[in-house]
Amino acid sequence: MKKLLVLTNVFPYSHSEQYMETEEKYYTRFDKVWIAALGLTKTYAGSRRDLQSQAEVIPVRAQSGLFYYLSFLAVLGDRNLYKELFELKRTHRLTKQRIWNLIGFLIRAHYDASLIDQALKKEDKTDILIYAYRFERHAYIALLLRKKWGKQHPIVCRAHGYDLYEERSVIQYIPMRSVTLNEVDDVFPCSKCGVEYIKNRYPRRKARVDVRYLGTVDHGEKIFASAGKRLSIVSCSNVLEVKRIDRIVDALSMIDDIPIEWVHYGEGELLDEIRAYAGDRLPQNVRASFPGNLPNTELLSEYASKDYYVLLNVSSSEGLPVSIMEAMSFGIPCIATDVGGTGEIVNESNGVLVSKEASPGEISDAIRFVYSMNDADYLALRRRARASWKERFDAEENYSAFIEELLTME
Repeated sequence: MKKLLVLTNVFPYSHSEQYMETEEKYYTRFDKVWIAALGLTKTYAGSRRDLQSQAEVIPVRAQSGLFYYLSFLAVLGDRNLYKELFELKRTHRLTKQRIWNLIGFLIRAHYDASLIDQALKKEDKTDILIYAYRFERHAYIALLLRKKWGKQHPIVCRAHGYDLYEERSVIQYIPMRSVTLNEVDDVFPCSKCGVEYIKNRYPRRKARVDVRYLGTVDHGEKIFASAGKRLSIVSCSNVLEVKRIDRIVDALSMIDDIPIEWVHYGEGELLDEIRAYAGDRLPQNVRASFPGNLPNTELLSEYASKDYYVLLNVSSSEGLPVSIMEAMSFGIPCIATDVGGTGEIVNESNGVLVSKEASPGEISDAIRFVYSMNDADYLALRRRARASWKERFDAEENYSAFIEELLTME
């Protein structure tokens, strides 16, 4: 009897981790599935999505800072705390900030693991595969659970962006990385770039590290009908500093001779600032709208029904963007910065890949380049975008193979 325990950020709560909606339905091949939603707050608790796998959800509720502070003694018996402190000192990275980050990481990991263990107290734990969807605290929680339950439980981790690249952390540090890489069985970054990052940074790791692409559902190719008309541009991401939405505004502000409609899907801490910035900077020929977050099904319906000419992604750091996969599955070409694994999906044959530090001028030139194509060339570009997605990022192919691999692990 094969069982699966999945550790997520908050899925199936809130609107985040939407791409897990696609993968989750393939969990039906397991006899029993649990999904532990870590760090669940009151804000998210009332927004649980329906599941297709009939998984049992374990809500791991976040606590106050004081609660965690009072739990400090729980981590002093963790031998890995002292290993990590020694490693930080050995590599000349020991700072007060990193020490406190490490302690906070361990307090939350031990607390979350104890709640999950308690939730599964009456369950038969044989044949449980532990699957950490993020390569951060989730992976260490998996190790703590295996220590409680016994070595026979394989541990598999995915790795994406912020949970993989330590440079994206304010203090350039993700705790317990060496320990995790030496004790889990498999780490599957979502891009070849991620694989090389781990292998170069941790050459003596014991875990197997190999790419496993995510994927999106095939909703069919969008028949485009508006070549040569209004330029409809779409972008889709959280509105955070790393996404550099202001650079899209700056690029569009340089185009005053083409009628443009720009729609950005997503929310975040900078949304009001970006909305105001767009209102100040954009010329009259550019209409901008910010619908916020949409359920994934509604977003894909937008892609299917509207004639979006191109998708923009100008992030300074990425894993391998699912937003680009989704757009290309409909045949929407993408203009994107060459960061993370983006170059594994966008190239000169199916879109435009600009440099990581592309200026607003370079981005506006790329937009003009695509818009200046004649109808035949542009429609061929759309077909190649769709074909590139089909070749490597079709959910049916990728997730079926991934789950089959998980089922065979012992």
